[in-house]
Amino acid sequence: MKDVDDPNDDSRPLADLHRIAGGACADCRRAYTARAAVGSIALGFRNAARCWNCLGLRLGRDSAEVEGQIRDYVQRRECFRRAWDAAEAMDREPPTIRAKFVWDDGITVETSEADWDAGDLGCGELVMELRMRLNRLPGGTEFRLRASDPAAPEDIPAWCRLCRHELVSADHPHYTIRRRED
Repeated sequence: MKDVDDPNDDSRPLADLHRIAGGACADCRRAYTARAAVGSIALGFRNAARCWNCLGLRLGRDSAEVEGQIRDYVQRRECFRRAWDAAEAMDREPPTIRAKFVWDDGITVETSEADWDAGDLGCGELVMELRMRLNRLPGGTEFRLRASDPAAPEDIPAWCRLCRHELVSADHPHYTIRRRED
């Protein structure tokens, strides 16, 4: 088994993409596309991803030129091509998906990108996925979460304090979190 921090690990770009997708540009603080996240990873910015425009500015090139060069680069490397393909699928997803959803306890709600049933995910997986989901939303958005893990009543408030998100309501297993303004 390969070490998680092994730079030669061919699953690393895809894992990094899933970790940083939906974030805000380290320079301009605007949302970046999933493909820009792959570009950032390829250029060595996996811990400070940037949008295409800011990547272009950093390299002294036109953003479209940088995107084209990255596209060519990733097509020649299997590990990056898998990440690029996943990023294209992410970028095609509509920003808001509305549907009726019935929680396990019978409550019916309209769902959107700001709703998530985390089921019984534990602390580590729960907060990592929660972070990615909140990063996709604009500041001030209320996010509805259902988390049935027995530790959620302690984990969710602590995580919100740590990340400076407002915990609007907590009635286990239902939580409402207001995303902080960036």
